[in-house]
Amino acid sequence: MGAEVRHINMSIESNIDALIESLTPEQMKALRQVISKPTVRRIESKWAKRRNEINSLYFAAEPAPYTYDGDWKEYDLYRDAIRHEVVRVTYDG
Repeated sequence: MGAEVRHINMSIESNIDALIESLTPEQMKALRQVISKPTVRRIESKWAKRRNEINSLYFAAEPAPYTYDGDWKEYDLYRDAIRHEVVRVTYDG
């Protein structure tokens, strides 16, 4: 398997080398101008921003377990109710 991949890569490299050797000086100059152009890379952060807003809304509304005066089951139910309310407000409203 490795020898086949190496052979394919070598044939691709030899094809590229032959193509480069066949270029005229004007084509080489045009190719260099295209390759050397700086590219702007944008990373879409809309979804990450939205997810962080939802997380901050949830954690701002959820009480810390050590500040809750009831037992663990009541706290767990209360926390789930807050989670459902945050999801409802976020996605439905």
